[in-house]
Amino acid sequence: MGFKHWFQGFEMILMFLVAVAVPCFFVGLWGSKMINDLGNHPSKSAQIQASAGWKIFLVEMISFVLLIGLFMFLYNIQNV
Repeated sequence: MGFKHWFQGFEMILMFLVAVAVPCFFVGLWGSKMINDLGNHPSKSAQIQASAGWKIFLVEMISFVLLIGLFMFLYNIQNV
C-alpha cells in the first residue's frame, strides 16, 4: 500500500510554506536591515525601530490571517 495523495500532500506543504516561511523571510530581512541601520545611526534609534516595527507588525498580521484562512479552508473541506 502506497501513499495515493502525493499531489494533495505537496499542496498542503506549499500552502503552509506560503503562510509561514515567506513572512519569516521578510521579518528576517527587515530585522537584519534594522539592526544594520541601528549600528550605523545609533542616534536615530527610535525612528529606525518604528519604521521597521510597522513593517514587521504588518507582515505578522498578514501571516496570522493567512494561517486562520488556511485553517478555515481545510476545516471546511473536511466537513463537505
